[in-house]
Amino acid sequence: MPPKYDFAAAERLSNELSQLIAKIDWFLWLRTTQRKTLLGSTRSDNWQGTRRSAFEVEFTRQQAALTESKAAARRLQTAIAHATAAAHAAEKAEKSKD
Repeated sequence: MPPKYDFAAAERLSNELSQLIAKIDWFLWLRTTQRKTLLGSTRSDNWQGTRRSAFEVEFTRQQAALTESKAAARRLQTAIAHATAAAHAAEKAEKSKD
C-alpha cells in the first residue's frame, strides 16, 4: 500500500513557496528601484560607457535569473496543487468504495 499523502506538508510547502515568490518579487522591485535611483535612465549622466554597459548586461542577466527562479517556484507550487487535488480525489474515491 502506498504511503498516505501528507496534506499538511503540502500546505506548508505551498505556503513557503508563496513566501519565496513574494520575496523574489520584492527583491526584483528593490533592485530595479535602486538601479533607477542610483543610475537614472539608460542615458544617465551619472555613468556612461563600457563599464555601464557591462553593468547593464550583468544586471539584466541577474534579473532574468531571479525571474526564472520565481517561475520555477510557481511551477512547483502548481505541481503541489495538482498532486494535492489528485490525492483528495483518490481519498474520496477510496471512501466511496467503503
